[in-house]
Amino acid sequence: MHKILSKTLLSPNVTRLDVLAPRIAQIRLPGQFVIVRRGEGAERIPLTIADANPGAGSIALVIQAAGKSTRELAAL
Repeated sequence: MHKILSKTLLSPNVTRLDVLAPRIAQIRLPGQFVIVRRGEGAERIPLTIADANPGAGSIALVIQAAGKSTRELAAL
């Protein structure tokens, strides 16, 4: 599991998570996405990589809490 470095509330139901993912931060290209799961056996959610900081080894994910799984992700 990747470590969440920071969480920013952008609006009441939109959250930005900065996640430690050095390999992804280095090789990602515009328009690519990652598959995220809250835990083992949880629903797989495709999220676009909103930003990356290769120097810090982090990627940014913007999550709109619309359903059960995205609300759980935003609550991390």
